[in-house]
Amino acid sequence: MPFVKFTFNPGINREATAYSNENGWFNSDLIRFRKGFPEKMGGWTKLSTATIQGTGRSMHIWSALDGAKYMGLGTESKFYVEEGGNYFDITPIRRTVTLGSNPFTSGTAGSGIVTVTDTAHGAVVGDFVTFTGATLFDGITTGDLNKEHTITQIIGANSYKIDTGGSASSGSTAGGGTPVATYQLNIGLTTEVAGTGFGSGLFGGLTLTFSQTTLNGLISDSATSIILTSATDFETASTTIAANVSLDETGSITLASATSFPDIGTVLIDSEKIRYASKSGNILNDLTRGTDGTTQVAHTSSASADFVGLILIEDELIQYTGKTSETLDTGVVRGVRGTTAAAHADTTVVKEANAFVTWGGATSTITSQQLRLFAQDNWGEDLIFNVVDGAPYYWDKTLGLSTRATTFASQSGASDAPTITRQMLVSGTDRHVVCFGCNALGETAQDLLLVRWSDQESAFDWTPTATNTSGSQRLSTGSEIIAAEKTRQETLIWTDTSLYAMRFTGPPFTFGFAMVSNNVSVISPNATAVVGDKIFWMDRENFYAYTGRLQVIPCTVLRYVFDDVNLDQSRKFFAASNRMFDEVFFFYISSSATEIDRYVKFNYTENTWDIGSLSRTAWVDFGIHTNPRGVGSDSGTEVVYVHENTENDDGSAMNSFIESSDFDIQDGNNFQFISKIIPDIVLTGTGAEVDYVLKTRNYPNDSLATEATATITASTQKADVRARGRTATLRVASSTVDTAWTLGDTRVNIRQDGRR
Repeated sequence: MPFVKFTFNPGINREATAYSNENGWFNSDLIRFRKGFPEKMGGWTKLSTATIQGTGRSMHIWSALDGAKYMGLGTESKFYVEEGGNYFDITPIRRTVTLGSNPFTSGTAGSGIVTVTDTAHGAVVGDFVTFTGATLFDGITTGDLNKEHTITQIIGANSYKIDTGGSASSGSTAGGGTPVATYQLNIGLTTEVAGTGFGSGLFGGLTLTFSQTTLNGLISDSATSIILTSATDFETASTTIAANVSLDETGSITLASATSFPDIGTVLIDSEKIRYASKSGNILNDLTRGTDGTTQVAHTSSASADFVGLILIEDELIQYTGKTSETLDTGVVRGVRGTTAAAHADTTVVKEANAFVTWGGATSTITSQQLRLFAQDNWGEDLIFNVVDGAPYYWDKTLGLSTRATTFASQSGASDAPTITRQMLVSGTDRHVVCFGCNALGETAQDLLLVRWSDQESAFDWTPTATNTSGSQRLSTGSEIIAAEKTRQETLIWTDTSLYAMRFTGPPFTFGFAMVSNNVSVISPNATAVVGDKIFWMDRENFYAYTGRLQVIPCTVLRYVFDDVNLDQSRKFFAASNRMFDEVFFFYISSSATEIDRYVKFNYTENTWDIGSLSRTAWVDFGIHTNPRGVGSDSGTEVVYVHENTENDDGSAMNSFIESSDFDIQDGNNFQFISKIIPDIVLTGTGAEVDYVLKTRNYPNDSLATEATATITASTQKADVRARGRTATLRVASSTVDTAWTLGDTRVNIRQDGRR
């Protein structure tokens, strides 16, 4: 039989089965389509050897008047301005205070651990504090003390611990003089806890105060003895019930004494766990019976009632009923309330999660600590930014890279500037600073549907007058603003239920607001990407585009994405453009992961989709720089990568591939035998090679079996292979350094064959 040419349809298609998608592509990684043909995606190198603290979540680039090129970079721990591959810490200051006399107490002799006393410090584990003016004490030097420290343990509201790196002479000694403590912004969370959607879990269910410490030793995924650095603030309580409890009682339970029980929590009576939402005296109210996998039963007077503690370690919730010294060792139940038991490393942060209210239920409550996201834009050569649901900040370029950002409200001449906002940006050519989901004029509470803007060309004047253009508008649908993005002509605003267009109209109203569509939203604050006059975004079940009108983007991998996605971590999802190749990435998290591990990519000029695995947590397209940039991890440290500038993964080989759907002869009625392949591929790079892999199966539900692999170089004319089956797939893969390839049509020698 003569050679058969296979011209596969462009784009990955996972909406049908591999067999029904004959003559199509079914799977890929690190490839793209150009002019209808697949090719390997460009690689990346580190921007510099410098690293950052925390996971990058936001990037923004701009130029100063003197030609300096800057990039703003926000993580859950820090905010940086990058110039020339160097990162300058401009994280705002939360609090500066002169501590009382001799606020430091050394730990054991030879240790650098120091306990710091500061009334109402407001810090959490992982926060950064810098001391100045501290004096030598107990062998711990001024060099050990007068520097930036990371807080390692919260002892209570008035004290915490740091590791100075020094060595105490005697131990248990107070000293240090009267130093000044300067606290940076509280760090944010690195992950969300499972909930019902945007605004749930930790994002909406964390109270303002809770105890936390660290593990004192690693634990396996089945350990039932959990040693903490300090278990002092982790609650235990035991008493008896004062009267019989019937099987159907849901109103209240009276205890002999509830003094040591917290106001909200869970109690274990006999074998039943019962949640209560409030406490009055010795009475537990607003009950939820038979929780956490237990069964509702009746209880007799004097039955034991034990408080069930709840802790959070990374993504796992763990219950306990008792402790011995610093060890939680009684009634330990791993992976409760929809979480999964996992191993955790020594010094991992442990949070007392009983304080997390409405667990797993949606709420719009805004809290003091959540997943750290940023919004940023440049005001001329200066930078404006905010932590999502935090204060807006301003960094003045003329003050230098060693100067930290400060709040809008603290700027010279500031008038009624917002003090809390979900997002901020600079509008188009009209030059207003706009805050979305911010506090109203004269108020401090956040209004999640309020839009406010400054006077034109005046970033700090937010007081509306007859002679300026500052003002506000409250949106009428939805319960909160999720995101805002500006295009050339207008600013789009997504609430949880609607899409609005905000357009500059001039006096007297300054801006007009029009609803573009109801029943549409966006999956996360950063899941939008603008390319010219087009804007693309990801929602919870579809991808959308707006070009003056709203449209759903037909997606050939829709079910592949949304059938295997971790929506509990959806606020980490983000969109990113790559204008070099007319592409938009949507980076997301698969159902088995908690950090970004996948992307789906859309070529908006050729209307093709492809999929792959790439861990990037933030991205910025080329502009003032010649290549896109993305934040990723390198051996556990966070770095910035420059993309599309090499064929490698920072010097190592990229494992890229594309795989076809099944193809057959005579509609699969006969077995086929493949004996030769004539490759049509452009290979570049010294020693470049790819593998052509043939896999076969006899029936659509059979697993694919690898029958033949042929290594192809730039000089290969044909490859002899042996593969047999009713249907076959072709996989083209590369795993060598300095290899680039573009695939054309493939010819295969096929003849009808019989059963063996």
